[in-house]
Amino acid sequence: MNEQRCACNHCSCTVGDDAVVREGKAYCCEACANGHQEGEPCRMGDCKCAEATRPDEANVDNALDETFPASDPISP
Repeated sequence: MNEQRCACNHCSCTVGDDAVVREGKAYCCEACANGHQEGEPCRMGDCKCAEATRPDEANVDNALDETFPASDPISP
């Protein structure tokens, strides 16, 4: 049997007969298939793919600083 890697970009797990299939791609678990939307960990405790999918807080803070406040008038 060929071992196939999980379709989660940062995951190092392999998938087997119990793979979660979404849009033709095989994932090792529901968390990977859902893109770790709520920060759920991968089924494998030593896999850190969930951490890699979280946005870097510094980038989020920087993006917030660069947005216009709601009080700015609309351009004519």
